[in-house]
Amino acid sequence: MQRLQFWRFDNEAVRTLLNLRAHVFRSALESSLIDLVFLRVSQLNACSYCAESLAQEAITHGLEQHLVSGVAAWREATFFSERQRAALAWTDAVTEVAKTGVPDEVYCEAAHHFSDSELVNLTLAIALMNAFARLAVAFRHGPPPMPAMIAGPAATNS
Repeated sequence: MQRLQFWRFDNEAVRTLLNLRAHVFRSALESSLIDLVFLRVSQLNACSYCAESLAQEAITHGLEQHLVSGVAAWREATFFSERQRAALAWTDAVTEVAKTGVPDEVYCEAAHHFSDSELVNLTLAIALMNAFARLAVAFRHGPPPMPAMIAGPAATNS
């Protein structure tokens, strides 16, 4: 069944999400860490389109292949830094908030590796990718085509 292309019906909301994405990438967080977090959120949400496209994007951004491949099993992998491990644990806990309640020990480990501002931006990155993953899974569409977003609602009436 074909589902609606969500960006055609609230272009402004999707642009707002894209602006938040730009904000996160302008933050003090390293882009490679954001790429890992986005990929992990996509995996946890079983968004195959997101996981595939974000893995390619991460590699394009220069993230090493073994990190991209290993993020699904990050707890067992020995090659992630302590900062990356703290970010991935935070990602898991925040994405699975209904199950985890975001434990104090996960918060303390994240707070040890990230400044207050970085931790806020890390959490925003997680929330943002969860929003995109839920849109993609619910409507069976990946992110909107960028020309459609740039052109605005009038260009997407077809």
